[in-house]
Amino acid sequence: MPEQTVHPATPQQVHDWLETGEIVLVDVREPSEYEVEHIAGAMLLPLSSFDPDLFPTLPGKKIVLHCAVGKRSEAAGRMLLKEGHDAIIHMTGGMDAWKAACLPTEVQLKAPGDEQPPETVFLCPAPGHVLRDEYLDPMGLSVGDLARATGMFEGRLNGLLNGSEKMTVEMSMRLARYFSTASDFWIRLQVDHDMERARHAIGEEIRRSIKPRTQAG
Repeated sequence: MPEQTVHPATPQQVHDWLETGEIVLVDVREPSEYEVEHIAGAMLLPLSSFDPDLFPTLPGKKIVLHCAVGKRSEAAGRMLLKEGHDAIIHMTGGMDAWKAACLPTEVQLKAPGDEQPPETVFLCPAPGHVLRDEYLDPMGLSVGDLARATGMFEGRLNGLLNGSEKMTVEMSMRLARYFSTASDFWIRLQVDHDMERARHAIGEEIRRSIKPRTQAG
């Protein structure tokens, strides 16, 4: 039997399916990202607390996953396939591609004077923020508790929480084992966060200064 794969769909396809009611769109980003901007009608099921056993199934409707740039949704799709779900679709390019296609979103309204700089509004959350907001605080765990359970140094964990440390592969593996997440979940959060920061900081300059290589070139 051929190995099942997560099927890709373009933002325009997903938009058309939403318009005709053919799909359930699942946003696997974190609540902080969803609250800032999301696709109308999308169901929020963050990857940080994703449980394939409790994943909803609706007869007659396809399930489409999406995230910020397409990495987390594909990872969530692979998790679902391993648990026996089939016909899993993810939106390639995520919210970035959806907005690039000029498709509509719902944006959180802010009071005058409460605006945030663009680089803080659209960032994927740093892994330390996810660790604190989605795991330690809700579970009542201290940094010391986590250090003892995972064999990690408290200083490095504190650095991860305050942003002075970056997630490493070893840290990702230790956290994944303890919290029963996908083994690459935590390191992918770091990569997505770094990519989003770079995209805001130097993305436009790169697009202006570097031309794609053509076959003739």
